[in-house]
Amino acid sequence: MSQALTCIALPAPACMHRGIFPQRDEILPLPADLARRVGAAGQIMLPPALLAAWPPAATGTACAQATLTAPDMGTWHGQSLKDLPPADVARWVADEDFAPPGGESRAAHLHRIARWLDALPPAPAQITVLAPATVVRAIVVAALGGSAAMLSRLDIAPLTRSRLTRHTAWRVAISGAPLP
Repeated sequence: MSQALTCIALPAPACMHRGIFPQRDEILPLPADLARRVGAAGQIMLPPALLAAWPPAATGTACAQATLTAPDMGTWHGQSLKDLPPADVARWVADEDFAPPGGESRAAHLHRIARWLDALPPAPAQITVLAPATVVRAIVVAALGGSAAMLSRLDIAPLTRSRLTRHTAWRVAISGAPLP
């Protein structure tokens, strides 16, 4: 039996376009037509903060998965990049093991996502994940058995889909394809 995991990368909060880290558990904007674009989805998994925003009449059964949240930015939540110590920002960019104060490193985030991916049961046959692009990127890298250094080498644009399949191990079938 094979399993398919379709990951939809959600748009980033508007504050990120201004160089500001979102508040913890900030609700990402869901485009009005997203449920239609996702289509027949089977089991839908999304971060807890998005469960209330998912339309109840949408196809598929939605459930919250705490693991599907973006990396924890600790005290950097709500802060502008320009207001942070430049040495810390440089270290955050260069060192996959560096974590913002009280937050999570890229390596820890990838490890969290990899454990979640490995623990997914073989049923249902079709799962759709709606999550921030950082989470979708980590899912794809984890499926490939990659390291946290690979996270910055993979582009996953908002409102794209990545599809993984599993027969015995996860394989990446599509990465970053536009939604229909």
